[in-house]
Amino acid sequence: AYNVVGEIRGREKPDEVIVIGGHLDSWDAGTGAVDDAAGIGITTAAAKLVASLPQRPRRTIRVVMWGAEEQGGSGEAYAEAHKAEVGKIVVASESDLGSGQVFRVRVPKGSFGHPAMKTFFNTVAPLKAIPSADPAVSGGQDVEGIKALGVPVAQLEQDASRYFDLHHSADDTLDKIDPRDLAQNVAVWAAFIYTVADSDIDFRALAK
Repeated sequence: AYNVVGEIRGREKPDEVIVIGGHLDSWDAGTGAVDDAAGIGITTAAAKLVASLPQRPRRTIRVVMWGAEEQGGSGEAYAEAHKAEVGKIVVASESDLGSGQVFRVRVPKGSFGHPAMKTFFNTVAPLKAIPSADPAVSGGQDVEGIKALGVPVAQLEQDASRYFDLHHSADDTLDKIDPRDLAQNVAVWAAFIYTVADSDIDFRALAK
């Protein structure tokens, strides 16, 4: 039930942090491939892609593997442990809806027209991830705790047409995951976290 955390430290502003991740626990009946090993794999692989670049981004990227989303409490525990630094958490989002392709992206309020977000939208356009002018309202269950403390959230919305046929069942196994869908998710997430981490975008100021 522990949260597991890893970071890519920012080269210029290491105290400014982008928080992403998924949850480690799965439902007893299956192996938890779509719920939520996929989310762990997507966000970890996206961070690894950024880490492999010749130069680290300006801000820190933090990957959190929350330990107890199914039972509850991991997000709240993370918020309690990091409440002193929430003002420095730039944005947060969790991947927790399987491995279906990201078809729509929703960014924090007021940031849709920002140059950094326009760059992100243009980058993921070939991946058929469509920007929505509607701001993000939830970044995932495990970031609700830090969202309540004022942290902006983003939504990378996935095709969930098969998700509820599989999750919390004995059918939630790795053979149900399409590697191409997984790769598309990783690419969209990597584009988002790198764009934010290597920019000076201030979502809180833009929301005012």
